[in-house]
Amino acid sequence: MDPLLSLAREEMVRRLTTAAGQMTATVDMLTTLRDLAGDVRGTESMRAAIEELTLTRDRLLGQARSITGCAPVG
Repeated sequence: MDPLLSLAREEMVRRLTTAAGQMTATVDMLTTLRDLAGDVRGTESMRAAIEELTLTRDRLLGQARSITGCAPVG
């Protein structure tokens, strides 16, 4: 494999996993805030945001796995 392509692939995977990690931290924070707030007005929108961030994070991690899985051997 071309070394430049290999470096670009590694960088893309690193960026995707870093973004996914930041999303996980945000989801954790939103979940904690929602739990502290209890069942009050506005927590439904927080639940929706948590679901959307979780879905997007999972897609990013899937893309990172796909990129890694497509790497030619040798």
